Amino acid sequence: MEKVKFTIRDMKEKISNKYAAAIIIANRAKAIRENPADTDEELRKNKPTVIAVEEFFTDRIKYPEFNLEKINTGE
Repeated sequence: MEKVKFTIRDMKEKISNKYAAAIIIANRAKAIRENPADTDEELRKNKPTVIAVEEFFTDRIKYPEFNLEKINTGE
């Protein structure tokens, strides 16, 4: 198994609301668990949560349901 190479600080640089990031990552991990064929062959050896975090930080996850401009300004 591979460790996650990212920290909370890295997450805050990408998206200021860590709770929104947690929801995005959890939803993607659930989707991977339900349909593992959606992921790259080399990543399948990792746990779904690790794969989701990796995809989040490498911008492979799209999250249009979140208005990030509104989240990042705190309105």
